[in-house]
Amino acid sequence: MERDYILRLIEQAGTMLKHLLRQVRGGSVDRAAFDRDLQRATQLCGLDLDLLRICDAEGLLQMVAFTGAPDPSRTWLAAETLYLDSIAAAAAGDADAARQGYEKAAFLFRLMEPSWALPTGFPEASTRLAEIAERVALLEVADGQCG
Repeated sequence: MERDYILRLIEQAGTMLKHLLRQVRGGSVDRAAFDRDLQRATQLCGLDLDLLRICDAEGLLQMVAFTGAPDPSRTWLAAETLYLDSIAAAAAGDADAARQGYEKAAFLFRLMEPSWALPTGFPEASTRLAEIAERVALLEVADGQCG
């Protein structure tokens, strides 16, 4: 019964994240509204966007693995949240925040095991890792053109 409730929360968070991903990939985003919605999605599974942003790798690991081993749901939600937050930061011109967020998201995606079931419609961790590498490379190119 409790597991079903948790799965429903994850699906609900996943739906919110899909909407936010479409929004941020679509162009101009009201950053304040985006942040509120992203915070709401993370709170569904007991995470906090502000903490995800400031934690280092060790802190992130503690957030997703408070029982010893990484929890699949929390790990995925934290990774996907940081990925979306980084896309929004890059779109807003904050390359440093984007780079840091991508690094943290990649760390979490690497923790994910292939056997973990993801919410419907989301790519495997390896796909997200490839996307992150591409986005970081674009940031590097942009930095090279500005410097």
